[in-house]
Amino acid sequence: MMRPLLGAMAACACLLTTEALAQEVPSRRALTVQDIVELESFGRATISPDGRWAVYEKRGPYNTATRFDFGVRAAWTIMELWLVDLEAPERSPERLLENEGLGLQRLSWSPDSRRLLITRLQGNRLEAGIVALADRSVWWTGLTPEMPRTGATAEWRSDDELVISIRPDGSLPELLAYDSGFQEEMSEAWRRSAAGREASRTVIEAADGRATPERSRSVGALVLLNVTDRSRRDLIEGEVVDFALSPDKAAVATILAEEIAPIRPERIVYVESARRQRLSLVHVPDGRVLRPMPGRDVGEHLLRWSSTSREILVWMREDNADWDQGGLYRVGFDGAEQVALPGVSTGTIEQVVNGVRADWIGDTPLVYARPSDGGRFDWYLLSEGAPPLNLTHALTTPPVRFFSAGETALRFFADGALWAAEATGPRRLTPADVTVQAAVSADPEIVRRLSVDAPRRDWTAATVSTGESVIIDEDGGMVRQGPLVGGRPPRVLAVSPEAMLVLERAGMQETLTLRTGDRAVALDAVNRGKRDVKLVEPVAIDHRGVDGTQTRSWLWLPPGEEAGEVKGVIVDVYPGGTDSLVWWDPLTMTYAVRPGVLAAGGYAVLSASIPSNLEPAVRGETYSRAADLAVDAALSAHPELPADRLALFGHSFGGYAVMEIATRSTRYQSVIASAGIYDWMGSWSEFNAPTRNLTQYGLRDRQPQGFVEQGQGRFGAPPWAATEAYLASSPWLRAEDVTAPVLLLTADLDFVPMRQAEAMFSALYREGKQVKLITYWGEKHHVWSPANILDKYRQIFGWLDTTLSEPGDVTQPASFPMSGPRTRTPPPP
Repeated sequence: MMRPLLGAMAACACLLTTEALAQEVPSRRALTVQDIVELESFGRATISPDGRWAVYEKRGPYNTATRFDFGVRAAWTIMELWLVDLEAPERSPERLLENEGLGLQRLSWSPDSRRLLITRLQGNRLEAGIVALADRSVWWTGLTPEMPRTGATAEWRSDDELVISIRPDGSLPELLAYDSGFQEEMSEAWRRSAAGREASRTVIEAADGRATPERSRSVGALVLLNVTDRSRRDLIEGEVVDFALSPDKAAVATILAEEIAPIRPERIVYVESARRQRLSLVHVPDGRVLRPMPGRDVGEHLLRWSSTSREILVWMREDNADWDQGGLYRVGFDGAEQVALPGVSTGTIEQVVNGVRADWIGDTPLVYARPSDGGRFDWYLLSEGAPPLNLTHALTTPPVRFFSAGETALRFFADGALWAAEATGPRRLTPADVTVQAAVSADPEIVRRLSVDAPRRDWTAATVSTGESVIIDEDGGMVRQGPLVGGRPPRVLAVSPEAMLVLERAGMQETLTLRTGDRAVALDAVNRGKRDVKLVEPVAIDHRGVDGTQTRSWLWLPPGEEAGEVKGVIVDVYPGGTDSLVWWDPLTMTYAVRPGVLAAGGYAVLSASIPSNLEPAVRGETYSRAADLAVDAALSAHPELPADRLALFGHSFGGYAVMEIATRSTRYQSVIASAGIYDWMGSWSEFNAPTRNLTQYGLRDRQPQGFVEQGQGRFGAPPWAATEAYLASSPWLRAEDVTAPVLLLTADLDFVPMRQAEAMFSALYREGKQVKLITYWGEKHHVWSPANILDKYRQIFGWLDTTLSEPGDVTQPASFPMSGPRTRTPPPP
């Protein structure tokens, strides 16, 4: 039993051991674009199981990365590992491996805390290594770890044994190769054609709904590695999608991707795997392999062992069935049994594909489901011979996941409290006068299943409403982990029962802080020279939406600008989402186009509330009306803003929405559309650029086609079955209706093909409109090269300065704002 929480939860903000966290310095300067490409960053952190050590990742300035064709993972190339002795946190952290150079990342501790599994990325080589903490030595195993997009990479079986998924041929995991390999492959293909000595081509053949590439994937393996004698034993061979060790470590459940699954002409399923996924159980001591359900396709994101290790929960379907016609199965070495779900449903096909959530209380499964006739999702206990028991029906907002698991209870946060889900129902663990929420460790690389699987432990990390950190035991006892610092909840990097590593921010400086008891010890900091940068805080603009209900947009005002000095108002559009994020981490600040950076450049930015999930026939007009309402509300709240200098900006689906508005409204004097879809028929059929020569990774046709039919496109059918809807929703066919100058931004490796921007440009050019097309080479959906990031902002600011330099003709909206459509495209029948 832990000692009770000491004192009032709002106290002790003064108990700091260093001046670094004492108080934010006065802000002295505005943010610049150069700042964001120079940002240093902390990565992930981990505390050893015995609580003695902490290891954290740290990288230098972003623009010093060795290569940027890895996209979001460019920072891996300059990552290093630092070690903290938690028994003496006042000592300065040390580099874990002084002589190993950069490119290091942490994976996981051995159970006894004597060893740490890490990786090293250098050039085109990723390698697993084992660090011995006793002497700081490292054994580079020569093995390339696989890093599945949906599953586990490695798990310790004991203090001396490790189960790890590897690529025997040493090639980069698809996670890295898919982003970086296209350029190398294409250059080599061009070289072969130029030399004229050998054919240079790729071949993909389709029949019976299966697209088969000429090149095959490299064969992977799941291996048992003994780190004492450095021996290796193969457990199973194949493309390992995911695996999970049983709690007693005697068995490992493995999902392998095998034969190609045919695409079904009647309905495509968005984000569905293109290959059959088969379940195998491996008995580790003797190597015995069981394939319990050979004719079943296994769903991703669910692979959960019972605490007794007898069975594992999976979702499976017959090969020719839809995913929502599958079932929840409990599988063990003695066989498989489907779990009855009378009266409840796990959701639509898409919801099932995105992941059925289930767990155990003892040997009884429970599932996240809803009544078969509709209603909200809750957690249902599935006792044999009894109807499903709704455990969370009394809660205002049921949880979507659990945060710690014991043998007889699962702990979750809901309605401001921590609860224990037990066989008899939920039990509140925290007192009614204390509001708590989960303190989740930030790990951008963790895959979905591992992010929602509750760790098996008897404690749960939480943050109190005042911002302080606590550990809550299985009986509800709370222990403080450091005082509140800086007036805002921290970003958590790692937790243990005795300590927590968090990040505190002042300006753009981040300080890594150890919280324990009533102490906060500053360990390290990044971006010390940017502590004086002022980040713009948005203000809420509350107003009525197009459906008459209350909604909220966000307005970013330029710092230090007097009334009348604001250069213009940028209306940032993305259906279904508004942007109020001031800061999350340096990488988030670096990629995309941030409203705070635009505001620092002298422009007000309105992140407009625009409805999502609209049918194609109505969304264009609805987007335009919604933008008008947001603009009217912002101008009413801040009449000093220039109503005659308005610009539209949108990226991705926001780029599409912007062009829908631009073909319907004359209110805006400038338009910027980035990475948008303007020709839905073309988007449906065009390949993702890397699939043109990296054919071993599959055609990925389910992604563009599924996105258009069942994702944000919402057309519900291929182009030949809904031709009029595709035509009516494609802005490039209404180019003649655009009145404002248009800047189009695109990239050659984007999954939104650059042909989309080229088609829009060509149509506007043909109609005599003012239009500018900028294509970034070697870039993807977001721009990652520092030089390209700087240039993109430079181009945007230059465009805005030019097109908003003179007040434009403004069409004043009617009393109920409507932008009159002038389209000549006939509406769908």
